[in-house]
Amino acid sequence: MLNKSVIMLLTCAVTGITPALSAAAVTAPAASMSATSADKTILANTPEATINALDAALIKSMQGGSRLGYRGRYRIVAPVVQTVFDYPRIASLTLGALWNKLNPGQQKEFVEVLADYTAATYAARFDSFNGERFAIVSSETLQHGTEGIFSTFTQRNGKVHRFDYILQKQGDQWRIVNVVADGVSDLSLKRAEYTETVQKKGFAALIAHLKAQIAGYAKGSQ
Repeated sequence: MLNKSVIMLLTCAVTGITPALSAAAVTAPAASMSATSADKTILANTPEATINALDAALIKSMQGGSRLGYRGRYRIVAPVVQTVFDYPRIASLTLGALWNKLNPGQQKEFVEVLADYTAATYAARFDSFNGERFAIVSSETLQHGTEGIFSTFTQRNGKVHRFDYILQKQGDQWRIVNVVADGVSDLSLKRAEYTETVQKKGFAALIAHLKAQIAGYAKGSQ
């Protein structure tokens, strides 16, 4: 029988609504991620390699900092983000029943904007380096084709943040379908905000809102 933490994670992958993860899920030995991991690890066929590729891109973006500027950092993270996240799956989970009410063109647009928004967010927020490091703490097979990766992000001052991931397998590739940061599910937040926007203001308003946020990141970041 699956333990409580695993059931929570499966709920995340299936519905996009998940409570905070239980610390009981973190049981395997620690495994550190090297900041020098090459982007070619994106093509490797393990869940850990997928997370390592994302972490390496974020470290590279941070090390570039103001020297690269927002545009330079975006160019580092955008292709990696496009590869390691399963945006069609994330988009459908985010909008739930509303997803099937969109026409194919609208679905394609939402997937593209969602990917752009994620890359823009990373480029804006991971903008300087001061000895920070990522580490994969453990992994857990939830069911066939679904894996949980539990990791940490440690700041120079010793403060530790948790980044837990749900990945699902497509062919021989593992892609992220949700990120739980310090116990808060990104998919759940997006689902609550985006469905409300579509219901109250329409799909076009949601796209306009996301594009405005992307533009704001570009304008406000160096």
